[in-house]
Amino acid sequence: MTAIIVLEPASSGAALVAAAARLGLAAHVFSADHDERIVPPELRAAAASFAAVDTSSPAAVAAAARAVGAEAIVPGFEYVVGVAAQAAERLGLPHLRPDAAALTRDKHRSRQRLAEAGLAVPRFARIASPAELEAAAERVGFPAVLKPVDGCGSQLVTRVDSLPALREAVERATREGVVDMGRELGQALLLEQYLDGPEYSLEGYVGRHGPRVLAVTEKLLGPEPYFVEMGHVVDAPLAPETRATLVAYVEAAAARIGLTLGVFHAEARITRDGPVLIEIAARLGGDRIYRLVELSKSISLPEVMIRGHLGEADPAPAYEGRLATQVSGVRFLAPDAAGRFAGVHGIEPVRALPGFEEIEIYPRLGELVPRLTDFRGRVGHVLFTAPDRATLDRRVAEALRALEFGPALTDL
Repeated sequence: MTAIIVLEPASSGAALVAAAARLGLAAHVFSADHDERIVPPELRAAAASFAAVDTSSPAAVAAAARAVGAEAIVPGFEYVVGVAAQAAERLGLPHLRPDAAALTRDKHRSRQRLAEAGLAVPRFARIASPAELEAAAERVGFPAVLKPVDGCGSQLVTRVDSLPALREAVERATREGVVDMGRELGQALLLEQYLDGPEYSLEGYVGRHGPRVLAVTEKLLGPEPYFVEMGHVVDAPLAPETRATLVAYVEAAAARIGLTLGVFHAEARITRDGPVLIEIAARLGGDRIYRLVELSKSISLPEVMIRGHLGEADPAPAYEGRLATQVSGVRFLAPDAAGRFAGVHGIEPVRALPGFEEIEIYPRLGELVPRLTDFRGRVGHVLFTAPDRATLDRRVAEALRALEFGPALTDL
């Protein structure tokens, strides 16, 4: 049986293990197996094997992959895209070029690359120390968005409308910092022009003819100054010409970054001047987006990703141009204030609603829930399908009305 490595499966990456089984492959899971990277027992049981490996080391990953005779190394999370590429290169396996992988992990360098190619990008400036703050503000202007150059999940991302607000945000990011999946974020920050317009993500893959978008997702964001993703809808309701322009722009950006295999998840806003990229990653989109695509378009992005990393020239030959047969959407749950989680009531009535697919509650009772400044302030989700967008919105609204947070949740 052909063996593959799934490196640090988390978020949507956990679906790679089941996808491998459907393809008749043996998925061996490698993880550092500590902090947020502890692999759940059910995922270990579903894998062909599990090994604790230093997943920050391409050499260690390559050695462990060689020992099981792996024919592909598939990154299961954002932060190991580069390690997977370097380890596969060492073994002579199909791989994303390490320089392209590095570009997807550095928002500053990726913007430079796209700007050099003449593609639209926001004004941007890197801030490596407080001494660079004023020059960055003068170059970018306000309103602006401050974010880590290497982050994900909206962590430490905030809108700033003035120089004092920027100083405060930089100071807070420097003081608080974030360690996520063993990585310290925010050592360098990016200040970029605020983009006014609706936001979308594009889910695609790279095949014989280059990058191809398979689905466009409408993103529902929480209140600014933060950019917490509170929902997604597939397929996004766009006019055909608008969709074509957005897709062409993102496919050109993916090609310029140097993506040559696997899948990609890109985020962009459509401004009055056209689409502008926010970021692009060589991985599956998080937040259950792969599942929305599967429900709406019968496309398995995890399977496409695995086929690509095995070196198949056409990992999704039957998927291009496939239309959505229904609309699917996910909405995330968040309490009104930070505090200790006291549970959610009304789950069973939600399960009985038409179009119901999923409900999941994340924290344990009594667990501290932070303020809603990034994904960590969300406490669960509901996922529904419907024949059209209006029906989907009604079903989701009914589900949200049925749910009630327990009374013991108190401010921190």
